[in-house]
Amino acid sequence: MIIRRNRNPRPGVVRTIVRRSRPVVGGEAAPRQIVRRERVIGVGVVPAAAPRRRSFLPSRRALFALSFAAVLAALFAGGAWLYRSPYFRVETVEVVGLERMSDRTVVEAAAVLGDSMFTADLAAAQRNIYALPLVAAVHIEREWPSSIRIVVEERRPWGTWEQAGVDYLIDREGVVIAVGERLEPGAPAIRSSEPGSRLVGDRVDYQAVDAAAEIYELLPRQLGTTVSEVAFIKGKGVQVTTADGQIALFGDSSSIAYKLAVWAALAAEARERHISYTTIDLRYGNRPVLQ
Repeated sequence: MIIRRNRNPRPGVVRTIVRRSRPVVGGEAAPRQIVRRERVIGVGVVPAAAPRRRSFLPSRRALFALSFAAVLAALFAGGAWLYRSPYFRVETVEVVGLERMSDRTVVEAAAVLGDSMFTADLAAAQRNIYALPLVAAVHIEREWPSSIRIVVEERRPWGTWEQAGVDYLIDREGVVIAVGERLEPGAPAIRSSEPGSRLVGDRVDYQAVDAAAEIYELLPRQLGTTVSEVAFIKGKGVQVTTADGQIALFGDSSSIAYKLAVWAALAAEARERHISYTTIDLRYGNRPVLQ
């Protein structure tokens, strides 16, 4: 049954309903009843909260930090193993493009055999190889896991420099490529009056080479004849002898095209006026001298 107790409500008191399921003493089950109890908030003893159990499981942040540290350690260990591993050491150096030089010369200049594939200084190797006198260009690349490939472009023969009775093969920049060799007839040839000898890698007079290159190209079109000889004479500079026996003094390598144009105009005028000459001095620009 339900028992109601009419009381005046007190301030600060909250009424509650309590259900009892315990059987009534006396054998026969008593009917269930609802009893209202008043609980005063803030009055009396509040039961102490149960102590919180400490959790020993790591937080997500700690797990992430541990995982990150483990990955770094694995990467460091793997990198150290790769660096020390003989599997990634330079065991083979392949050199291509050589005709006059030996593979050994290039390999010794590169100095990468036995280095780690990861840290081999290819830039330094390229500089060392490029410093060799017969090298015009060089390209180096890694071929994993243990090879280096070096592609060399050697200096190409351009003409002959004759000095003190010895022929020297030179390239377009005037670098001596070989001693005692001469290109086929018709190729540029410069006879020097200088004494002494030359070695492979030496550079001859660049003005003579520049002047000879331009003269061999332009003179046949300007004067309708070919070059028989280009000489480099000390104190006079460049001197050209044509196939028909005419000699022209050019001096240095400046204004070669202009000097050839002046020569062509004077040659045309000399033919019209029936003037014979064997030598023309073009060293003074617009004041040529016929002899």
